Amino acid sequence: MSLLPRILLGVGALLLLLLGAIAVAIYTVDVKTFIGPIRDRVRATTGREFNVNGAIDFKFSLEPTIVLGDATLGNAPWGKAPQMIAAKRVEVRVALLPLLSRDFQVRDFTLIEPVISLETDARGTGNWEFAKSAPGTSAAATPSAAATSGGLFVSKVSIANGTLTYRDGVAGTMTTAKITDFAFHARDPQSTVTTRFLGGVDDIAVALDGEFGPLTSLAQRQWPYPIVLKGKIADQQFVLDTKLRIDGATVHLDPLVLEVGKSKLAGQVSKVTGKLRPKYSFNLTAKTMALADFAAPWAGQPGQAGATVANAARSRYLFSDAPINLSALRASDANGELAADSLVFPDGRRLDKVHLQFTLNDGVLDAPVVQAGAFGGTIVARVKLDAGRDKGGSLNLRVDAKGLELAQLLAEAGVKRQVQGGKTSVSADIAARGASLHQWAGSANGNVLVMVGPATMGQTSDNHDAAFNKLSDAVNPFRKVDASTELLCAVIRLPLAGGVAKVDRSIGVETNKLGANANGALDFRNETMDLSIKPQIRKGITLNVDRFASLVRIHGPFSAPTVGVDAMASAATVATIGAAISTGGISLVGQSLLSSVTADTGAPCQVALGRGGRAPDDASASRTSGNPAQELGSALGKLFKR
Repeated sequence: MSLLPRILLGVGALLLLLLGAIAVAIYTVDVKTFIGPIRDRVRATTGREFNVNGAIDFKFSLEPTIVLGDATLGNAPWGKAPQMIAAKRVEVRVALLPLLSRDFQVRDFTLIEPVISLETDARGTGNWEFAKSAPGTSAAATPSAAATSGGLFVSKVSIANGTLTYRDGVAGTMTTAKITDFAFHARDPQSTVTTRFLGGVDDIAVALDGEFGPLTSLAQRQWPYPIVLKGKIADQQFVLDTKLRIDGATVHLDPLVLEVGKSKLAGQVSKVTGKLRPKYSFNLTAKTMALADFAAPWAGQPGQAGATVANAARSRYLFSDAPINLSALRASDANGELAADSLVFPDGRRLDKVHLQFTLNDGVLDAPVVQAGAFGGTIVARVKLDAGRDKGGSLNLRVDAKGLELAQLLAEAGVKRQVQGGKTSVSADIAARGASLHQWAGSANGNVLVMVGPATMGQTSDNHDAAFNKLSDAVNPFRKVDASTELLCAVIRLPLAGGVAKVDRSIGVETNKLGANANGALDFRNETMDLSIKPQIRKGITLNVDRFASLVRIHGPFSAPTVGVDAMASAATVATIGAAISTGGISLVGQSLLSSVTADTGAPCQVALGRGGRAPDDASASRTSGNPAQELGSALGKLFKR
């Protein structure tokens, strides 16, 4: 036999003898002797009891595994759950050679089907904050801290098919996570930590991979501590890239990059704990921020993003009566600033150049700076919402919008017309109370003013049944004759009291041929209207009498009002004409259908603004030249189409 085969046989025999010796040593080890030291170490480190209520088994391999059945870790004395951790099985894989000298070095620590209960008390203290229970044991002792001081270090922690609940004792909320697969791995305490999570949070699918700084950096509070998470939440791409810093009771994430779906935010976020309510602070910027990206994962209920839209759709009101949950305003304090080039709402509407500043203290939200570009113009607002302690909230709203495009506003209202010009301004100062948009509108007090500048409005054959077109046909007899309507101005001034706007000629419209003012009321409590509109022919404009209504009435629900000529006004007109015949037509001019815009009556827009003139009434007399009897005959001929 040659030398090489002899060497190989010798080495092989030596390895067999060595493995046999190891096997004998392992099988002579009583694994139950490890449980006592482990239990003592856990009690000393955490102040909690660690118990193994099931069988203890040992699986021999090159890295032996100890299996503990039905293992539990006690909860904090004030905790609601009986155990902080209760696992059906615990598997601990240890290093082989150190075990021969009874040196217990853990390679893997796996929880099989655990139930993990994390919770905070009314002051925000977590049950994972372990108290000192043995002389010389620090309350801050943790496995990672032990790892840096030469104690026990676990290179990999895994969870399979577990459940984790988090009860917020301050807010009174509960979050549940299903853990299909979780892994936390580091080669040694000085190495980068990698993580993996696959499961769901409140029925929202989550799949994330992470990379963290070394455990020694975290244990020794070497800030900043890097954190990177990437993956998907609710089928949306998710990226969190930040650096953690803890300063006393304040946790800082600075700098922070957060990507969710199409949204990407950058800036700083911090949280102050240890108080009655946590306090958040942030300063964020974004190119695009889509609210739908953030709705589902953090709404607390599955499908919440669509629920708001669905509730609004089911509402029988234009201002939705779906309750707005204001409890979050009472759960925490905050202050922040957000600047976004584009803010996209779930329904697709968007605001540009958004700038928001706000504070939230003791349930009172105060946003002194709310700025955005919308409808081709700019909107500046201030919002103050006091959530109080009941289900509703008091709202104070001030709005000043300028340069809005009339075409875009009409399109938003469902009216499709070609419009050139028509710069629109809106100002509002409103106080309201309630728990929904409908309740706020139905309790509003204050003033709303809308002013529209000159515009050319093309005619359209679309939406013949739309209330807007019916109203235009009734008020404007030139609409079907002229190719377009030359709007000079429009004013809507609504003084609101208890959700009702009483209109005393405070709605006015002028074109190059006619004008009109409205009287009546808009009731936001039940979303109904009853307005009477009296058109006025501009001086020098001729019109066939039979095509001009004396009084137009629009009434009914906001969503589908009825438009028509007021029957009583028409009867009064006929009576006036009859009286004019019997008196030789002397009274016809002052009481005919053809009242005109004059200096005496005032321009409708100025009247609507409360600045000028008086509106014509049945007692007003127009001063005209010519033969009254001849004018009467001409008018009657036109009326009866002769």
